[in-house]
Amino acid sequence: MRSHSVGKTRRALAVAAAGMGALAVAGSATTASASSSIAGRATHARQVRAHASDGSSFSVLLTTEDSQTPAMLKQLANGVCKTENKALPLSIQQTPSQNIEAKDQLLASQNDLPLLYAAGNPDIIPGGAFVKRGDVLNVETALKALGVAKDMTPLALSTTKAQFQGGVPSLPFQMNIEGLFYNKKIFAAHHIATPKTFPQLLADAAVFKKAGIIPVSASGSSGWTISRWVGVLLFRELGPNAMKLVAQKKAKLNSPAYLRAAEQVAQMGKDGYFSPGISNLSYNAAVAQFLDGKSAMMYMGTWLLAQINSSQDKVGSSNIGFMPFPAVPGGRGSINQYPANTGSPNVINPHVYGPKAQAWLKCIAENWGSASLKSQGVFSGFRTNQPVAGLNAITRTVQNTINSAKQSVLWFEALFGLKANDDASGNAPALVTGAMSPQQYMGILQADQSQP
Repeated sequence: MRSHSVGKTRRALAVAAAGMGALAVAGSATTASASSSIAGRATHARQVRAHASDGSSFSVLLTTEDSQTPAMLKQLANGVCKTENKALPLSIQQTPSQNIEAKDQLLASQNDLPLLYAAGNPDIIPGGAFVKRGDVLNVETALKALGVAKDMTPLALSTTKAQFQGGVPSLPFQMNIEGLFYNKKIFAAHHIATPKTFPQLLADAAVFKKAGIIPVSASGSSGWTISRWVGVLLFRELGPNAMKLVAQKKAKLNSPAYLRAAEQVAQMGKDGYFSPGISNLSYNAAVAQFLDGKSAMMYMGTWLLAQINSSQDKVGSSNIGFMPFPAVPGGRGSINQYPANTGSPNVINPHVYGPKAQAWLKCIAENWGSASLKSQGVFSGFRTNQPVAGLNAITRTVQNTINSAKQSVLWFEALFGLKANDDASGNAPALVTGAMSPQQYMGILQADQSQP
């Protein structure tokens, strides 16, 4: 599933996270409690595996919106994992994202969860219902036991632990980072280098605006494409723990330090730097605007590569670049800290994780990274153990960025509850059109912090 669907799926799965973007963490645990819970879960998972037997098939339950994961599983089953598939045949079922939580809960109550299943964050974080039931395999522990721990990249591991409050309950079928895609031809035509600071970015936007070019494409109907600007500014200004402090009730979103980010985004809207008619502009229309060469920049996750590497791209992949969000002078964040997620959660059920299932997991860990990149142009949290030839320049740029990134942060809404998630996205168009003040926008989100 691409992460723009992720933003919608988050809410449908009764979560609040990526972007990316889809599934949110519902809160923040203390280090001590998380560590204790993780240790207990790991012990339980080992006990379950010791007595687990395989089911009759490699049973899988995913959302119907997720087209990428089933395609990759089928490709592996017919290719490098053919032996594993013969021993434990792949069997995939899909259901709409709005129904997945109810489906999971029904199957869990019947002790009939499949081997691999999509799930919402609240059920699989420490203390979650499925964790308490022993229905969640610790992926980090499992990969170590199979001798393939190195096949999960350090960035994917750190991002997963941040996304799931210290646990590793999900396979990293995707690895998305967020930043600014930009039109190289437009930048070059106006003799503009990629900005290193946010004031420089604003100055560049003014140049583009004066030249009749849309500085930034964004979608009002997918308001997270706007609200992410607030989040990344907070991380650059206040540091990587900015949103964690809010979740821990040690900081408030409507305090002056946090309000500043919303004020800057609102001013960008007032200055006309976002897409015209943004309130009703769809996600696909905003992407088309950028890929048609009508705008200079778009803040987006690397799942945009799927569109860049398709017939939708009229600009040409060689004319598109990717850069980190610029630094804020005097800020406590770093330009090298990328908002990141590992896609929608995909959980392994320990109760049917027998020897044949373990062989499947090992094959996935060793081969998913290269296969996904080669056939779909999608990055995952698994290493590319086999070189992939023929990658274009923008894909190589993103690959090098992901490989060299040392630290990630969660996206703006990752630690929000459902209501805050909806309000962050739903009210974002009003923030940049002036229909809602920054104080109102951040005040509502702060009030939402007491909501689930």
